Amino acid sequence: IYVPALYPTEVVDNGEIHPLRTHPKIRKRIARDLNSATFPVEYIVPYTQQVHDRISLEVLRGCTQGCRFCQAGMTTRPVRERSIDNIENLMDRTLKATGYEEVSLVSLSTCDHSQVRNMVQRVVQKATPERVSVSLPSLRLDSFSVELADMVAGIRRSGLTFAPEAASPRLRSVINKWIPDEELLAMSAQAYRLGWGHVKLYFMIGLPTERDDDVEAIADLTLRTVEQGRKLNPKAKVNTGVSTFVPKPFTPFQWAPQIDPEETYRRQRILSEKFYKNSAIKFGRHDPDETFLEGLVSRADRSAGDLLERAFQLGCRFDAWDEHRNMEKWNQAIEDISFDVAHQFRERDLNEPLPWDHIDIMIPKKWFQDDWQRAVELKHAEDCRHSKCHRCGVIDQERELCAHMLRRSIEGRKIERDFVRSPNPYIKPSDKVGEPPVWIDNSEIVQRIVFRVSMTGAAAFLGHLESMNAWIRAFRRAGFPIAYSQGFHPHPKIAFDSARPLGEQSIASYIDIQLTDSIEPVLAVEKLKAVCADGFEVLSAMNIPLRSPSLMGQIEAMEYVIYVREEQSILATSIQTLLEADDAPIQRKVKKKFKKRRRKQADFRTINAKEHIEYLSLDIPEGFSPQDGWNAFHAKLNRVGERGLRTSELLSLLNIKKTDALVLRLRTRFRTDVIDTMTEPLPIYVQP
Repeated sequence: IYVPALYPTEVVDNGEIHPLRTHPKIRKRIARDLNSATFPVEYIVPYTQQVHDRISLEVLRGCTQGCRFCQAGMTTRPVRERSIDNIENLMDRTLKATGYEEVSLVSLSTCDHSQVRNMVQRVVQKATPERVSVSLPSLRLDSFSVELADMVAGIRRSGLTFAPEAASPRLRSVINKWIPDEELLAMSAQAYRLGWGHVKLYFMIGLPTERDDDVEAIADLTLRTVEQGRKLNPKAKVNTGVSTFVPKPFTPFQWAPQIDPEETYRRQRILSEKFYKNSAIKFGRHDPDETFLEGLVSRADRSAGDLLERAFQLGCRFDAWDEHRNMEKWNQAIEDISFDVAHQFRERDLNEPLPWDHIDIMIPKKWFQDDWQRAVELKHAEDCRHSKCHRCGVIDQERELCAHMLRRSIEGRKIERDFVRSPNPYIKPSDKVGEPPVWIDNSEIVQRIVFRVSMTGAAAFLGHLESMNAWIRAFRRAGFPIAYSQGFHPHPKIAFDSARPLGEQSIASYIDIQLTDSIEPVLAVEKLKAVCADGFEVLSAMNIPLRSPSLMGQIEAMEYVIYVREEQSILATSIQTLLEADDAPIQRKVKKKFKKRRRKQADFRTINAKEHIEYLSLDIPEGFSPQDGWNAFHAKLNRVGERGLRTSELLSLLNIKKTDALVLRLRTRFRTDVIDTMTEPLPIYVQP
């Protein structure tokens, strides 16, 4: 185990603190067989939505494309693949354990899997009947990638992402990511033809040897892509994302200089002026200050630790978020420890010692120096799996792994040569060019079940959408044959009786689910109980007619026990005063809708709360009495039309802060008799 603090250091000629060069090197560890490598099948599924709210299934590790700016591609060589059987098995087990609705086939370059089309087809065939979408996070720059994207896209086709990184042929040769403009334009046209509404193009500025004409080429290529797309789709758009290059260790560009924020702003302005007032182009760019901070530590020696510590002491936190980044504090930290910014952003000499020379990634420094020279000479190197070995050094230490990689690549190409794409029985291609395909669903809804559920404890502090997702994933984990809506964005036919306010506990919430195969309600309760998360409980279930009205529209009243810290005498007086009042006006904020492109403006409506108070008393139902230090009152709030009184509004009328109260929904009363047998209060004690 490498512990940096235990590794001896020295001060080199330029004043940097480096690990001792005469000490043994630290060699990277490598997983030689992904099929036997541990994979976390039983994910921890958060309640709240994540950025990557899906299963991330690693299908291969490593990359031999040789992009000269890419640290990950250099440090993870050689390529190791999971077998298709292993991928399918892991996906099946993880979906059953988590209830996720999407799986992403992740790697540095998923398209480089030796049997990628067979793999994608089998995964899609397995996932589609279960209403699981499949995504490919990285697409190679060729028409082959559009075919793969078409296989996984289904009917939701918002955007397709390509990352040329550079827009001029010269600069593509420098970074070793070669693709002619004509091929990129053809790929984009094919994407629009197959129904994608927009294409995303990712570029970098500040690459080694970049000139202004290379920056202008980004705008030119983007504009030509839009022009090509508009011939096929009048609404075609391009999202162009531009980041700033930061040199990374263990790459041929580790010696290159980094441009400063002022130069970054200047090059970004070149693009902004080219895209000005073009509604078909969305221009996204990285904040130069964020890139500046990344560059400070990317190639720094151990003195960067002092900078990070000082910035932390000054209060710097969450600097990747614009609203939290404080450049004044960072500049103060730089000044306090006399950190040399220019020294970090400078071009390195090819022969000078580097702070990471003591790490062995199996690629010698000499090879990186030679590849830097090849970049300057505009020499392109092909993927070694499809051409000759480039003698990067990995084969000298892991000959058997490299040989296995080459054998799999050759065998995979033979298998892929005979690949025949099977039609997806759930997807029908559109008859019109530029329109997405149509979902075919011949399944019939045969059953409708209403569950009475509780959400108590920590689960009460989830928002309505988070609670919905938790329940939907529980149904998926339990293996319920859920029915889905039709259209462009099919949704599970699962409805909730109401939007439960944040912090409100409930033992009388209801979920209405429609199924394509029947199941006994008693068995349904058992299956759902087995997969519910903490704080979520299933209390009962019953069948209702398929054409029953919606739960939300049939709510007549809700019954609560509300626990407060208020003294009982004061609480009694407040309740009596409210009950004796002729009316109790409440100002409720509502939104006014305006025409498109106009903002929604807030408006207020006055309602009489007395019309909604059916019952209000200090008499608490048996089994729900408060503990010492708490008092409680019992309330029944009915609905007039489609509107009801919120518990927060009732508390305000009683001069009680909602933060000083704990609300428990005890019962929900419906206008229909269909669910009436499920609405009796249950003797469950919920601690206030």
